Amino acid sequence: MKRSIFSPLMWLSLTIIFVSAIVMGSVHFVLIDRYVLNTKTAAMKESAEKASEITAVFAQSYSPVMEQLYVMNLDYIAENTQSYVVVTNLEGFVVNCSTKAKRIITQNEIDISAFEDIKNGQNVSKIGVFNDLFGVEVFTIAVPVAIGGKVYGAVFLNSPIPDIQREKATFFYMLAVSIGLSSLVAFILSSVISVAIVKPIKILSNAALDIAKGNFEKRVAEGNVKELAELATAFNTMAQSLQRHEDVRSAFIANVSHDLRTPMTTISGFVGGILDGTIPHEKQSDYLKIVLSETKRLSKLINSFLDISRYDEANAPLNKTSFDIVEMLRVVLLSFENTVNERSISIYFEYPQENIFVFADESEIYRVAVNLIDNAVKFVNDGGNIDVLVKLDHNKVFVSIANTGEGISDDDKAYIWDRFYKTDKSRTGEKGGFGLGLYIVRSIIKNHGEDIYLDNSGGKTSFTFTLPVVK
Repeated sequence: MKRSIFSPLMWLSLTIIFVSAIVMGSVHFVLIDRYVLNTKTAAMKESAEKASEITAVFAQSYSPVMEQLYVMNLDYIAENTQSYVVVTNLEGFVVNCSTKAKRIITQNEIDISAFEDIKNGQNVSKIGVFNDLFGVEVFTIAVPVAIGGKVYGAVFLNSPIPDIQREKATFFYMLAVSIGLSSLVAFILSSVISVAIVKPIKILSNAALDIAKGNFEKRVAEGNVKELAELATAFNTMAQSLQRHEDVRSAFIANVSHDLRTPMTTISGFVGGILDGTIPHEKQSDYLKIVLSETKRLSKLINSFLDISRYDEANAPLNKTSFDIVEMLRVVLLSFENTVNERSISIYFEYPQENIFVFADESEIYRVAVNLIDNAVKFVNDGGNIDVLVKLDHNKVFVSIANTGEGISDDDKAYIWDRFYKTDKSRTGEKGGFGLGLYIVRSIIKNHGEDIYLDNSGGKTSFTFTLPVVK
């Protein structure tokens, strides 16, 4: 069973969201753990150092009032750091402590052997039960109390591990809520984006089905997504091309039907008239000439069809030889002398040197020259100009055949090389031809591995092709 693209897109989005949430949660879990511990350590160390300072001051200037102030400061520090403050001498005798700690500590002396570095004036931090005074593991910061550079005791700040864990839990809860909300928003956006991607694809699919049914006028709107817009543009271009080819096919069928029906009707009518005696004997010769002319016309049409199958083969065999392209063009121009003179057409033939030899199939290039010059003669305006220019550039010769008159429209430029395409649909008979001339010309030139292109500027229609020069 085929699935919609929406499902894979959603699964992909959900997978990305899930994996991102796990990675982000894991990273933040480690970072928050370190952050809470480092922050707690810094705060307790700073508070312990302040407690050590006021303890040293209190020890040097004792008074009942000072003791009250001293205990108040210890309580403030304990409350601020959520810890128990205990002050001892170097033997572990409890000198003083915060009010909260007094409710718990019942003995006058505690074991501080694990904090021996205090005697050397160093700060010490440990995690443990701290003499089993608080019933749980605590994080302890010990700071020496020094007077005049000599250590007399220590200040211990003990923060219960469960309290620290609760701080971490608070951060983790906030993180979980943030990740949950972010994932929800990401899911909603993914759904919207997936729908936005799937919708134009469905539209394209439906439009393709319409095209398949013969509705070549179907077009799709371009979206805001670059790739989808390019796809829509390509589809519309394809549809336009198919419509154009369908129009050409329909016109070709109509033209061929007309071109076949007319001579066949003429031949059938005249031959029947001769056979049944309707046409007098003395006029039969005239009518047979008409029949012969129509037969030649049919033969020309059939040869055009044979040319299609021949030039559809991109690798049709070529008989390449060396010949003079200037002389060939001169001969072709002379073959149109009568028509040129009748219509007062001016011919301008320019070439850089008398003889220019090229390496190509002479008969095929002759056909190219005849077709291009024939087109120029057909469509040049009466009294107009035809320019035949030959130019040399390194190892290439450029042959241009241009004529004045009505040019080729921009809409027709992309299709002039197609089979059976006519720029003017009203052209019929000899002038219109079968729409194969330029198709055959381009096929011959491409089969030679050369180029041909159209220039429709400067009031002239110019076709230029290239050939390799023989040195």
